[in-house]
Amino acid sequence: MNIGTRDNNLPELFDKLNSHQDIEEEFVSIPKGEKLLFFWKECKQDEVDSASIIEKTRQKIRYNTIKRKRSHFLVVSASIAASVLVCISTIYFLNQKSEKGIRIEFNTIAEQLDNKRLEDVTLITSNEQVKLNNNAYVLYSKDGNVAIDSQEISVEENKDEINYNQLLVPAGKRAKVKLSDGTILTVNSLSKVIYPTSFTGNVRKIYAQGEVFLDVAHDKKHPFIVESNDFSLRVLGTKFNISNYKEMGETTIVLVEGSVEVTDTNENKAKLSPNDLLNITNGAVNGQKKVDVNEYISWMNGILFLNGKDLESITQKLSIYYGVSICCSSVVADKKIYGKLELKENLADVLECIQQLLPVTIENKDAIIYLDK
Repeated sequence: MNIGTRDNNLPELFDKLNSHQDIEEEFVSIPKGEKLLFFWKECKQDEVDSASIIEKTRQKIRYNTIKRKRSHFLVVSASIAASVLVCISTIYFLNQKSEKGIRIEFNTIAEQLDNKRLEDVTLITSNEQVKLNNNAYVLYSKDGNVAIDSQEISVEENKDEINYNQLLVPAGKRAKVKLSDGTILTVNSLSKVIYPTSFTGNVRKIYAQGEVFLDVAHDKKHPFIVESNDFSLRVLGTKFNISNYKEMGETTIVLVEGSVEVTDTNENKAKLSPNDLLNITNGAVNGQKKVDVNEYISWMNGILFLNGKDLESITQKLSIYYGVSICCSSVVADKKIYGKLELKENLADVLECIQQLLPVTIENKDAIIYLDK
């Protein structure tokens, strides 16, 4: 059977696999089919989208018909038992955007990574996952070697290909990454970043989702690009904060120093100067204004500035940070709070601080925390 015919039969092949029919000999004749078969049979989870796997397999087969330099990327999805188990669920075959115009599909990768079900900060390399402590510091050398809290770890990677790592940060945790170019990422709770172990080519490109503060190493010959669901951001060297939690329904980008250019999903561009905040809603630029940047980066020091915000918006942030549903009654939702909150490890301690600032009752019912008068 030729490649084109087998490409058309992929849905049928996967259906057979899913129904436990014995088609190993037929399936593994596809390029990389043995690996696909292994991951499908041994590591398949309910949340993995079969249609996505099929489409990615089609893409791989098409890519094999032309000679291009490839980079491979292992995508994992997390599941929790008594301890964290990150099981490799499928393989995406990615190509870095180059003169041949092929773009890494970061968004598709990130959708397969569920940090909401993790308990520990988790680093995923091309061949293993490593559980890290809260506030762990992951450091990459210029040649792609990795150390965790100053202790180097052994990672088997193909030096002839672009190797990507992923850092997943669960609720209530933070972590820091120093990339091979010297750029430092501070990653907040319920956030994820995807990045190469070392940069090659004309640009430095990563993916970020959730909240990340970036201190980008200056390199005018190699622009730094951040991709996410609803924007692409380009800089040479600067400091800025990105917050694009899906639960918030919007993206905010706050520039501390330097300059950045942001492109939304409609290809509209916006340039930011220091102390600018850019808002993006539904993938489109939706306003730009001057702000006090300290209010947006204080989370790195475990502090949440209140500054007259209403209780509902504050609890929404706490819900994201701690991974717990918090609801406010209409009676207290718009009450303003001033001061600051220390983002302690125990949410109960944080809610007690809120009670000291505002007279509210707190009830925990069916895994939901209710605040009322």
